[in-house]
Amino acid sequence: MTSFRPHPSVVSTEVEDSMVLLHLDTKRYFTLNSTGAFIWKHLAQGKTEADIVSALAAEYDADTERLAASTRRLLTQLEKAALIERA
Repeated sequence: MTSFRPHPSVVSTEVEDSMVLLHLDTKRYFTLNSTGAFIWKHLAQGKTEADIVSALAAEYDADTERLAASTRRLLTQLEKAALIERA
C-alpha cells in the first residue's frame, strides 16, 4: 500500500477552500484546488493512498476508479515537484 507524507521543507496553509504550499528550499509556491486540498489534508494525517481514495468516495459522488486515477495523477505531480515523499 503506497503511503506518502508532505516533504519536511514544505509548509501549507488553507486559503478559503484551496491549499497554498511553499517549498522552503526552492521558494516556489503551489496552489491546490479544493479536491487537492482534501487530498493534502489526508496526506498530512498519514493516510495511505487507498484511505484517501475511500475518503474521496465518501465525500464526492464519483466513480471510485476515476477518483483513484485522479488521486494517483496528483500524487505523481506532487512527488515530481518534491512536495511529498514516500513514507
